[in-house]
Amino acid sequence: MTSFNPPVRTLILALGIAGALVSLPAAAAQADNSQASTAQQATTQTAEHSVCACFEVTVVGEGPAVLLIPGLASSGDVWHSTVEALQADYQLHVFTLAGFGGVMPLAHEAWEHGFLPTQQEAILRYIRQQQLSKPVVIGHSLGGYLALALAATAPEAIGGAVNVDGLPALGALFAQNAASGIAAQEAAPASFDPMAMAKEMTNNASWHPRIVNDMFRSDGQTSGRVMAELMQADLRPALASIRVPVLTLGALQQGAPYSTPEQVQANYESQLANAPAQYHSFAFAADSKHFIMADAPEWLTQQITQFLHSHAVIEE
Repeated sequence: MTSFNPPVRTLILALGIAGALVSLPAAAAQADNSQASTAQQATTQTAEHSVCACFEVTVVGEGPAVLLIPGLASSGDVWHSTVEALQADYQLHVFTLAGFGGVMPLAHEAWEHGFLPTQQEAILRYIRQQQLSKPVVIGHSLGGYLALALAATAPEAIGGAVNVDGLPALGALFAQNAASGIAAQEAAPASFDPMAMAKEMTNNASWHPRIVNDMFRSDGQTSGRVMAELMQADLRPALASIRVPVLTLGALQQGAPYSTPEQVQANYESQLANAPAQYHSFAFAADSKHFIMADAPEWLTQQITQFLHSHAVIEE
């Protein structure tokens, strides 16, 4: 059996390709969050007027609105340290997307237009329904893709976006590496090893069981289908339409030990080359893998805080 070349395989594992390989049991109930001030089930209407339960949201704190969106097969709990650092100054809307972290999957009819566009529409509807004024959208991985998509396609609705280790065209990166002629490597045995995957995603051992727990509380079919959508998606042309401030935070140990930090950084810069320089900037966590909030939490908080100080909308 063969697998992807090591740098791309590491990246795809970090984004959660596990869901495409094995079906994980979804939990019957979501874990309690003692910090929550309110919790609500967000819904949106499709063209057929059916209800889409697209995510669950926990709201914490007061101040300018900030949306926090986790990645594939992750719950909103991944933002715990970020919430602790920001809740005194901001109203934080912490999402868990449908099918992940114990939240029920999308209904069958809601998949007609795809998970990614359905979530984009639902997030915009949520902003309108909650009457949020230009919230900053912060997303990790899949959430980072959604933050980029909103900045590119609905800049009038948000005040800015922070993309935490997401890519606009994951499939294109895979194709680029395949075209380079890098030989495929022999894979490990085909058994599913969630702990090995968690170790691919972060150097912080205390986070490994947390990541694994989220995997097993997520719906495997949802993970697989969303991963397939991400592999086909290509936001790169749309990035030229960005008209709000966007910060991309990259993890330079993403491909270690197979890719150098310089190679990893070059991949980010190539993928986001169409984003206008006057709106888009980079910062890179030198010693972090995919879960920057696990490997470099203080650095992440510093980057987000600086961005929010400059770009969060303060109500009069």
